[in-house]
Amino acid sequence: MRAQVLRYPLLLAGLLSLLLCGPSAAPLEAQSRFNCTQWRDLSPEVKLQLLTALIAMAKQREMVTIRLSPEYYVRELDALINRYVSTNNQEALKGSVGVTWKTIVVMEGDWDNGEDPLDYAQKIMGRELFDTFRKIYPDKYQHLVDLHAGRQPSH
Repeated sequence: MRAQVLRYPLLLAGLLSLLLCGPSAAPLEAQSRFNCTQWRDLSPEVKLQLLTALIAMAKQREMVTIRLSPEYYVRELDALINRYVSTNNQEALKGSVGVTWKTIVVMEGDWDNGEDPLDYAQKIMGRELFDTFRKIYPDKYQHLVDLHAGRQPSH
């Protein structure tokens, strides 16, 4: 796997620049031009390399702590994007991988920037998406509520 990274450093750098424009990228929607359909075309190794680098960039640029592994987020992104495919959600498939990834991290309560995870999730997702999240993922929502209340998280 390491050799593959060394063979494709420009590809990796280019994909990373598409995934995350930087710490001051204004609206969340503008963070990436690399969409969910394009993500599906990547090999598992490249997906892992990208998320490893993306997590490192978020930690460095946005001063956040992300505790869950890049492997976890590859699985979560793949599962969500496969759901988009199975439901023929073309709008979501055209959506940014960077935004999708950050939303997953926030939904997990794993975007630790010092803010309350529940409040931050509501702020970053907006009311409509947050309400949808709460209905579709009640366990993840409960985890955020537990974090908010200062209780031991449920997972």
